[in-house]
Amino acid sequence: MKLVGIETFRVKSEVYLPSTGEALAAETRFATEVVGILGVTYNTDNYGVRVLLSGLVQSLARAIKAPGFILVDYGPEPVLWREPVGDCQYDLPLINLRFNWRLYLPNNIARLLVLACLARFLPLARWRQCLHRNLWLREMLSAKVHLSLTGGDSFSDIYGLRRYFYVVLPQLLVLALGRPLVLLPQTYGPFKGRIARTIARFVFRRARLIYSRDEAGVTTVQQLLGTHDPKVQRSPDLGFTMEPEPVTAAVSGQMADLSRTGPVVGFNISSLLYAGGYTGDNMFGLKEDYPALMDAILVLLVNELGARVVLVPHIFGDPESEECEVKLLRRIAPGWSTKYPGQVMFFDQVFNHRQIKSLIGKCDFFVGSRMHACIGAVSQCVPTLGLAYSSKFAGVLNAEETGAQVCDLRSAGTAEVLAAVRSSFCSRQQARERLEHAIPRLKAAAEDIFASADFQALLASTQAVCPGAQ
Repeated sequence: MKLVGIETFRVKSEVYLPSTGEALAAETRFATEVVGILGVTYNTDNYGVRVLLSGLVQSLARAIKAPGFILVDYGPEPVLWREPVGDCQYDLPLINLRFNWRLYLPNNIARLLVLACLARFLPLARWRQCLHRNLWLREMLSAKVHLSLTGGDSFSDIYGLRRYFYVVLPQLLVLALGRPLVLLPQTYGPFKGRIARTIARFVFRRARLIYSRDEAGVTTVQQLLGTHDPKVQRSPDLGFTMEPEPVTAAVSGQMADLSRTGPVVGFNISSLLYAGGYTGDNMFGLKEDYPALMDAILVLLVNELGARVVLVPHIFGDPESEECEVKLLRRIAPGWSTKYPGQVMFFDQVFNHRQIKSLIGKCDFFVGSRMHACIGAVSQCVPTLGLAYSSKFAGVLNAEETGAQVCDLRSAGTAEVLAAVRSSFCSRQQARERLEHAIPRLKAAAEDIFASADFQALLASTQAVCPGAQ
């Protein structure tokens, strides 16, 4: 048996195996309120997704007296993770669904959805008993409410219908089981096709509460609903709430030494954009060549602004993955370090997502192409310039609220981008003062979701279905 730890990509420990006949509820039976979490997992290279999950667990742990958690997501085996919150650790067992054509698997998402629909709409006791005999459905029924984050930005068909069904089917399963569904702060849309719009409307109408992390999302949901429903609200991204974890003393010492020689700038380069997107042909429609633009920014920071640059990856994991930013930096950092000795630094080691946030927090200024890397900076009052490849940046890093700046690479040329870097860097002290005023309020607003009267009333009014009940 093994457990995957969150502090590294894979560490041994225990997992629960449904084939043994044991119930996952044994891990969470002490809890007074068991909550299901959909659409985020630790089994990903993308630290933005891990940040959302950690921020969610941390916020829930502060709002609920004795919370228990289950993760409802895809995976070959039901792994158990542990999430630290202060002096406590919370078990997060994975209810591992399968998304494939092997319908004979008892945890195949299509099979589970059909079973749940039959049990709900056919008034036959034997169908309802089937739910409790299926260990995956039994565990989902044990949660009083299910919370969905859909990867932060995947509730859309812009990535194709296969990806859309991949993230939406677990939400439909929750609704088919008659369990309350809450959509947490995320990006909604665009929905280009009729099928995607119809399914989104179905989910939106039946979700108990809907939170969007930007105003555009609120508008998108309201338009699909055809009404200004008060259950649709704006709330900050949960990444603002995640607490950092200290890096090693050696890394802290090197950062301190670097800061004594000049202002330290964290620089996050997206390997996805560097490769031209998933298609390799500038799929996001950036106006300029991204690698050349990154070179130009580095030259500006080092030569003109006298900065010390720390290269900060936000995608770790499989070195074969084109999205792995460590792999990219291992290739390009040596040349930069040779050209600018003592002025460009790359820590070639594994950090977890909380440690990366801590590293970012030691910078005087931050430039990033990954949105949650930018959120990690902004939430620690580090003046930030986001290099956007989608509209989600401007909505989440709202300049009017935070003072953080966003430069849209789809419309900005090289001269405009460099001017934005220069202007943001030179005004960083004013930006920091503004952030110090705004961030406590944003963090409180994000955590208030779970302390709100609406959410607490939903918990109080919902009864969990005990595993094994008939």
